[in-house]
Amino acid sequence: MNSCFSDDDTTTGNSNNLKLIIKHASKTYHLNIDCQEFATKLKQWEAISSHIHVSSDKMKLICKGKCYTKENCHEFNVTPNMTCMLIGEIDEDETDVNKTDIDCLVRQLKTDRNTAIRALKKYPDIVDAILYIGNMI
Repeated sequence: MNSCFSDDDTTTGNSNNLKLIIKHASKTYHLNIDCQEFATKLKQWEAISSHIHVSSDKMKLICKGKCYTKENCHEFNVTPNMTCMLIGEIDEDETDVNKTDIDCLVRQLKTDRNTAIRALKKYPDIVDAILYIGNMI
């Protein structure tokens, strides 16, 4: 299998793949983890994060009554057909938004990146975006 994850409900016959079911924001993701490609726990954590588009630093997985974060992801053991709940805000899409404007808003207004992106998508001019965020606070 070339990729680490797939969104289908089928499991492959390959013993190196483990099926992981993740529930987040009323959606269910069926992921097949290639254990050889993502051998380290941190790589598995980053891959889950990038697939669901949640920042790995802010992501929390609750599995079998235990909460996992990036700090303790080395304790996260994936078992076949494991079901987890993911907590974290989905990252906003940065396409069509100037990255320097995003960084400027985050730095000057001390706001989070998603808020800055939403403001710049609504008001592409940085001054209007600053006023918009200022009125929200």
